[in-house]
Amino acid sequence: MPLRMKLALWLTSLTVAIPVAAALPGESIVLDPVTGDYTVTYFDYPDSPDKAQLRRAVFVPATKIDPAIKSLFRHRHDGVIDYSYRLSNGIKGKQALISFILDPVSDIVSSVPLPKKENSGHPGNIEDIQTAGSNALSTPRDWIGRSTTSRVGGLRIGWTFGNLNSVNDGLQIGMTQAGFGLFSKDLPGIVLAQFRGHAPVTMFPAEGPQGELANELASIRQINFVVRPAAVPSIAVPLPFDAAMLLGRIQTHVQTWAGMDLLDTSFAAQLDRYLAAAADAYRYQQPKAAKEHIETLRRMLKREHQDLERDEEHEPDSRRNDGGKSVLIDRLAARVLDFDLRYLLRRLGDKH
Repeated sequence: MPLRMKLALWLTSLTVAIPVAAALPGESIVLDPVTGDYTVTYFDYPDSPDKAQLRRAVFVPATKIDPAIKSLFRHRHDGVIDYSYRLSNGIKGKQALISFILDPVSDIVSSVPLPKKENSGHPGNIEDIQTAGSNALSTPRDWIGRSTTSRVGGLRIGWTFGNLNSVNDGLQIGMTQAGFGLFSKDLPGIVLAQFRGHAPVTMFPAEGPQGELANELASIRQINFVVRPAAVPSIAVPLPFDAAMLLGRIQTHVQTWAGMDLLDTSFAAQLDRYLAAAADAYRYQQPKAAKEHIETLRRMLKREHQDLERDEEHEPDSRRNDGGKSVLIDRLAARVLDFDLRYLLRRLGDKH
């Protein structure tokens, strides 16, 4: 009989058999609402269950940060889009910011093609691919940039602070860091960027939590980050170019924004209707009607946010407009959609 089952039987006086996967009586993970830390209480596993001892450790989450991100995206003359990011760690935080992840990213410009699927048998030396992925990123001093394969397909782009020898390492509270970036031929969409703070490593006496308690702790660690919306390469341009197909891809991506709380659901339905109508018009060789639908979409966006074509670095992105009034769509989402629609019109010879 496994030691954990023996211990469970001993603790319940041999009257009730506790499943091996269940947390034992006395084990717990308790969140302190004041500090935001978790106290983990668990049994260690000596040779005999009657010598079991309760152990305690404190898990400090890496979420005591107040991150903000400004996404910039601009066309270059060679058709490539330049994506850059400026990070801030607000004064409400309690930890230095040490990690910034974008996942998924559809593709980036690199010296060699990067694998977009896990276990896909991608040809080429793994070290060469990793080096190419890192070299394709713009990375500030003291940070390390990496590109790996995303579990959901595409790429997982991340930057981490290089040396973490003390609590003073990382992006400190109230500070800002620019210089993160990448290049892509794909149009921008939006993902929830993940940020982590500089938290101490949890030291577990003895073997640490086991069984169900370990699973519960793993679940907490899986969401041990703070999210903010960021613009990333998400929408591949069809080759050969097809306006209806591109609008369909834009529409599919925009449908994910309501789940990120980037726009009102009724406004999302209106956007969806006009995107579908514009795609159908191109599909049935009615370019004038399609452009009218696109211009209607752009007017809807401009009613919520002015000057969407002005990609100002220090201009905030939020669900409020310049006057502080609540709006139907987040400014970043409006900027991204307007950028994608203007790209489509330019490809068709329109002067927008």
